[in-house]
Amino acid sequence: MEIHTLQEYYTFTKGIMYLLMGGALVGVTLFWQFLMGGNKKDD
Repeated sequence: MEIHTLQEYYTFTKGIMYLLMGGALVGVTLFWQFLMGGNKKDD
């Protein structure tokens, strides 16, 4: 991807940051479930 203007650079980096934050949110949620023992049912 070629970036020619400051606005294109800003939009590109902003999009990448949204993807990273979404991935981090999913990753932290899965890691938290792993730490808490998952979905065990003690019936």
